[in-house]
Amino acid sequence: MSIEAVPLLQSRQGWLTYESFYGLKEKAFSLSSDPSFFYNSGSHAGAFNELLSGIRRRESLSMVTGDIGTGKTTLCRTVLKCLDRQTFSAFVSDPFTTREDLLKIVLVDFGVVSASDLATGRLRGASRTELSFLLYEFLGTLLPLQAFAVVFIDEAQNVSLPLLEEIRILSDSDGRERQLQVVLVGQPELRDKLHLQEMRQVAQRISVQCMLTSLNRDGLEGYVAHRLHVAGGSPDRVRFSREALDVVFEASGGIPRVINRLCDRALHHGYVRRATVIDEAAAALACADMEVTRRTAARPDAWSSEIDTSVQLAVSRPPDGWLRRVTMITMVLLALAASALGATLAAKRLMAPVSSPFVRPPEPPPLPPSLLVPPLPEGVTTF
Repeated sequence: MSIEAVPLLQSRQGWLTYESFYGLKEKAFSLSSDPSFFYNSGSHAGAFNELLSGIRRRESLSMVTGDIGTGKTTLCRTVLKCLDRQTFSAFVSDPFTTREDLLKIVLVDFGVVSASDLATGRLRGASRTELSFLLYEFLGTLLPLQAFAVVFIDEAQNVSLPLLEEIRILSDSDGRERQLQVVLVGQPELRDKLHLQEMRQVAQRISVQCMLTSLNRDGLEGYVAHRLHVAGGSPDRVRFSREALDVVFEASGGIPRVINRLCDRALHHGYVRRATVIDEAAAALACADMEVTRRTAARPDAWSSEIDTSVQLAVSRPPDGWLRRVTMITMVLLALAASALGATLAAKRLMAPVSSPFVRPPEPPPLPPSLLVPPLPEGVTTF
């Protein structure tokens, strides 16, 4: 071991707290995207196989979506680790960038230029055309080597629409032999953005679509055991009880990032008590530390109590949020219905004939005296 490595090793050991007590060589539940901790759950294994197969088939555009904390970045870094030496890769983690900045990041990751060349060297202030020419020239050199390049763009839901169109043009501009592929990685909002009318050319070119979902109860148990094993743990030194895993599952909803946070704090509380089995109490303390509320749908009595409380709160305070909007929409619809009914009644009234029981018909004019019939004399009758 070199002298320079000793301070680094000591500093890394200083980062650890409970790990040595549990026989762990590193943090088992770190939030970093470490490919060695990748767990093959149902959706993650399927997405891994589809994405890796799409890259090897040299598909133009691929897309990976999933909610926050489901492990998208870890999946992509695991795929990158499995690519051979004939594949050049670039990983763009900043979606709020221009095309010039995107080209600079890609060129540096591919090894075409150095960061110093872009900052102070011959490429300082280079235009988009010059940077594009360098990229196309590099891609042309890959053809004789039977090599190709792939670019991962993380948080792609935040990429502007013009830049998405530029990415589509970039992936289509390398000729019949495809040497450049692009993988868009983002939250479900990315799918909504690609459904826009102006994004149909991008959406039509996506050949591989993968979606990551949260873990179920069995998947969570395997996930926790897998991370402890990779970190160097063994069941006789540290393990989570089934009750503790139930608490973690109820509080996390199966989201890997939340699971990592809760399990890390649960191990801390277990270490304070020198317990090798992380029980329900330690998991509950972890939830309190992280200010995560446990879901109680699995318990009928707690569920009924929660529903009663929600109803009381709804009755005791004015409506807000979606309820206010529903109330306003209902009032508008009632007003429109009343207006339509009033207009209908008014039209019927106007179309009916005018008649009134309080107006008498005019009396006929009197006959002239010459036409009057004289009265009969007394005693004369008519037959």
